[in-house]
Amino acid sequence: MKKAIAIVVMSLLAVFGFAEPGTVHLIFANAALNEVNGTVQYSFDVQAWIDGGSDVFADGMVYVKYPVSVFGDVVAMNGKLSVEKRGVLALEDTSSGMALYQIVNVTDTRADVFALTFEAILAGSSSYKPYYEAVSSDAENPSDLFHIVLEAAASGNGNVEFPSDIPGLDELFWDFERETFSGGLDIGQAIEAVEIVLPGDPVEPGPEGYVELLSFTASLKKSDVTLNWVTLSELDNAGFVILRSVDGGDYVQIASYEDNPALLGKLNSTKRSRYSYVDKGISAGVYSYQLQSVDIYGNISTYESVSVNSASSDKKLPPGQNKKKLIIGEDFALEAAYPNPFNPRFVVPFELISAQDVRIALYDMRGKMVREIADGSYGAGYYELNVDSHDLGSGIYLLVTRIGSEISTQRMTLLK
Repeated sequence: MKKAIAIVVMSLLAVFGFAEPGTVHLIFANAALNEVNGTVQYSFDVQAWIDGGSDVFADGMVYVKYPVSVFGDVVAMNGKLSVEKRGVLALEDTSSGMALYQIVNVTDTRADVFALTFEAILAGSSSYKPYYEAVSSDAENPSDLFHIVLEAAASGNGNVEFPSDIPGLDELFWDFERETFSGGLDIGQAIEAVEIVLPGDPVEPGPEGYVELLSFTASLKKSDVTLNWVTLSELDNAGFVILRSVDGGDYVQIASYEDNPALLGKLNSTKRSRYSYVDKGISAGVYSYQLQSVDIYGNISTYESVSVNSASSDKKLPPGQNKKKLIIGEDFALEAAYPNPFNPRFVVPFELISAQDVRIALYDMRGKMVREIADGSYGAGYYELNVDSHDLGSGIYLLVTRIGSEISTQRMTLLK
């Protein structure tokens, strides 16, 4: 009896002793859509890597479950599926040109699942193993196995994935000596998203928030503009953004709920809510303001603008060659850049009563920054920053100045 037990134990040790170490990790990746001859084709790659050392595959099986609502059923039988060997499976013997692997079977196993079976033509004899390439042992650089293409039958979404209910899941891949891998098969990354809209099909609208705006007003007191607005209801409202235009110029964002808690929305509310924002220290000119609401899905709604006409202030300006003020705050004064029009240089004058963060940049009309003029902390004092724009072409530019939390935008005209 003891001898029989010993034989059984030795047999088990032989099986586990020679079993190839490591786990085969299967990956579905690189999903893409292409239109070919009037059809929409969804493609993805099947990849693999082995931990615990690399080895050569003798054979293996890949299963793919897919959304029938998008691709129809039994795609292999209906000719809606094509499979191409890639990477290690596409290798050939350099002397004879003979393929080293063959696809043994491509078949529907269920209405929504198909299987691919491959094998090494010379598997089983270690003398042929040098002809083949080992599967990657690097998770960041897996080996390619298959490129799979499915023809879409309808718009829709879902996933292509390796079904987890396949019998004998851990014994689907074998090494060149026909030994199974001790760690079995990991299919955690064998999944890719499907999202297809066929030409002509209506696009399903995504979720969208809503703000019922009752009023939006602007009032001017000295050099401060107070904006007030009232909402009657809010649905999935993240918050508000305020944009400003000066003398008919482009609208530029001056405040956002992302950095100003006072502009955060109520998210969901059926009660009347009041909001307020003060644009401080404006200079003479016509100021228009736009209010935007942003929902939690990123959708933006823009409402009717309001305007105020600011008369010239008689506050004393700091010394300098240009006396047209843009903003006068408690701790600084900003004058308009001069000359305007310019060619090719202009000056940006400002005075700081105390240290301030200053950022000044010149943008073209497409919103691209073409010159960074200042970006950093400046101490108290009067400054005249000289800007050379000899490399720019004639046209209209926007000079955007931020001092502390205040923002000014001035149109600059370059004439050459």
